[in-house]
Amino acid sequence: MRFCSLSSCSYANSVVVQDNNTCILIDCGLRKRDIKPFLQQAGLSPGDIDAVLVTHCHTDHIYGLKFLCQEKNLPIYSTAGILNELVKCCRFNTPPKLVALGNSNEEKIGSLSVTHFRLSHDVETIGFIIGGDDGERMGFITDTGYVPENCLDAFQPLDYLYIESNHDINMYKKSNKPRHVIRRNLGPTGHLSNEQCGLALQSMELRRCKLVVLGHLSEDDNDPAIAVSIARRRLAANITLASAPSRVPGTWSDQY
Repeated sequence: MRFCSLSSCSYANSVVVQDNNTCILIDCGLRKRDIKPFLQQAGLSPGDIDAVLVTHCHTDHIYGLKFLCQEKNLPIYSTAGILNELVKCCRFNTPPKLVALGNSNEEKIGSLSVTHFRLSHDVETIGFIIGGDDGERMGFITDTGYVPENCLDAFQPLDYLYIESNHDINMYKKSNKPRHVIRRNLGPTGHLSNEQCGLALQSMELRRCKLVVLGHLSEDDNDPAIAVSIARRRLAANITLASAPSRVPGTWSDQY
């Protein structure tokens, strides 16, 4: 199994995950003009995508979904609540196949297994553990004010982790953003700070993890070097650590 960030910031978020048989997209906040070129840079086309997982319905995670579905009528997976909100937000030319993730521990999408869990954001939001046909497992957690306890436990046996490290608290407190936005993003239904991300990584005790990628970094209120430095102190030295670039595709996980 491998994964690649196509875009990772408050402007647009999208990550592609694939094994030998199945390729899925987690979110599609990309602008219409970026979808094909960004997939092409990753060696893919819309025709290669088998399904889309949606974490929540903020614009930076779903903006390009209707344009992607014009290229290929893809099934879209999320909770019933998120899917209900999605059809209100997106005006699809052709109604897509919406698949509600149930309460069972695991859903199969082709050869990939998907387990979802609730996060703490200001709208209904979920994260994932995705398993490939090779037995490897990847965790995906962004857009949450804290990491739930059950995630800390479930993430211990992961091979890969994509985790939010959204902002530097000191930079954010000096931000020009409205006060209510700052309060929201620093609160329990906001986003993970660098320090929160680092503490979560330490608590997860990632014994077999090969790669951690920091995602959803604020372009205004964070610095990749700071985020990586804080996370590095909380991780074992043998774990590769990287930060996903903001508005361009990153590196495939098997190329680090």
